[in-house]
Amino acid sequence: MVKPPTAVLPLILLQILASCYAASAFVLPSKQLSSPPPAKLASSTASIESSAITNDNDEDCILFRQAAQVGIVTAAMGHMYGAILDRTVNGLWTDIPNLLLKRGVKVGPSYIAYTCTAGGLIMGLLSTKLKPAFVVAEYVSTLSGSESDARSFPNLLPALPNLLILSLVTSTLGFSVGPEAPMVCAGGLVGLAMARRWYRQDDSKSYTDDAGKRTAEILTYAGSAGALTSFMGIPLAGPIFALELTRASSGMSSVAKDALGPAVAASASALLLIRGVLAPKSSIGGHFTYQLVNDLSGRAAIVTSIVAGVGGAILGTIFHKLVHLLKDILWKEQNNTSAKSKNISIIYNREVLAKTIIGVAVGLLSMSFPQTMFWGEGSLQCVVDGHMTPFSATKHGLSTMLTGAAAVNPSIPFQSAWAAAQVGCAKLIAIALACAGKFPGGIIFPLFFAAAPIAHAVVNSLSSYLPGAVAPVAVMSLMASTQASVTRTPLATVLMLALSSSSATEISKMLPSVIVSSYVGVWFSRFLSKESYFAYQE
Repeated sequence: MVKPPTAVLPLILLQILASCYAASAFVLPSKQLSSPPPAKLASSTASIESSAITNDNDEDCILFRQAAQVGIVTAAMGHMYGAILDRTVNGLWTDIPNLLLKRGVKVGPSYIAYTCTAGGLIMGLLSTKLKPAFVVAEYVSTLSGSESDARSFPNLLPALPNLLILSLVTSTLGFSVGPEAPMVCAGGLVGLAMARRWYRQDDSKSYTDDAGKRTAEILTYAGSAGALTSFMGIPLAGPIFALELTRASSGMSSVAKDALGPAVAASASALLLIRGVLAPKSSIGGHFTYQLVNDLSGRAAIVTSIVAGVGGAILGTIFHKLVHLLKDILWKEQNNTSAKSKNISIIYNREVLAKTIIGVAVGLLSMSFPQTMFWGEGSLQCVVDGHMTPFSATKHGLSTMLTGAAAVNPSIPFQSAWAAAQVGCAKLIAIALACAGKFPGGIIFPLFFAAAPIAHAVVNSLSSYLPGAVAPVAVMSLMASTQASVTRTPLATVLMLALSSSSATEISKMLPSVIVSSYVGVWFSRFLSKESYFAYQE
């Protein structure tokens, strides 16, 4: 069994103790079934309890070992995917423009529009062929509610390669959804496939009974945790995110009492493989630097957190309402066609047409706001600090020859609140277009990216009334509440923002406000609308 890091041991210990307690509680009533002599009764009861606890511990050890193995496999998959994605993004947006320029071909902002339009067409054609492609909406729908059953997931082949190919093409072509959600789905598929394999090899166990259902679901979450940890490089946030994602409220899935420990073990083994073997020279720690907080009063921190929480809930609600509206427009003909009279050619044309239209719209929007391209993780620093870091200096930044038509110059700090607001709103629209067009991808970092400039816009417009120390707290708090209100993952959101922050960030001063705003965002968004971004079976 792979041993988890020391920081994780308390969680695993609690998990084993809970299982031991459940086993002993089940056995204790057996004392009432007969009345042997007291000494013999005590000896027999102790023997039964010891046997039950030992067997339960053996099952837990096996499950944790399996979860660790799942974490290793999904970590290798996530690492390979990330390496390929980095290469394809650099090749399409840096190497090819430079090569064209060397050959005398004029390359300008129109390259963005042409590439995104072609990308929409390519995605439309691929989407009609690569089915099934397991997406996060199906993941959430299947694993939410009391009737959740991971065993109804599609088979690993061809769902996994279909999902990874479509996600890779989407992210490479600059659409504003990221690989986080596909990693959750891909890891879940791998974890479930390994569970199926182990059950086939063990004749003493049945994959169709309740125990088989429980193990399948636990290893599915373990796979999601391992894949997400390997791709993002953030420990613990992956397991929490996967377990929160399938719950409509601010809590975790009901299976968390059994699945949290193995999911953490998978996350830990994934991190050990990535940091110790596959990328041993990569730097440890976060890399997003926020402005200094200095002295901020408790009252200012709490007021900021509540206002940011409510504001994030409003932004999140507007976002998912916009996505649903666009989906109704783009897919109306397909949705209104009954199963019996469904014409495959109509669906085929609708798929290609809808995604091409989205490609055109995203291309035109990205010409004017190039900093809103991609999923935002690689370029998040430029909006966290209000464009103090030029977009071109970030990991996914574009050269100035491609950003010449930008409505807001991505190479200089925001000149006004209006400039910051434009970037934030443009990013929110870009995400909504990609989601409504059914481009597979996640919205964690895209929503972080959209919220940051909007926070700067609000703070700048009220700068004469607010202390300067409020700005970084407001930025991180609005990022947290906006993302959490949509995905319903408040605790994981806090962990992601905290663990991705650099050592120069005064996270201890900012974290209380971020925690409050994250949960307020979820609670207030549920008050604003009964509908949500995902369809939960609750």
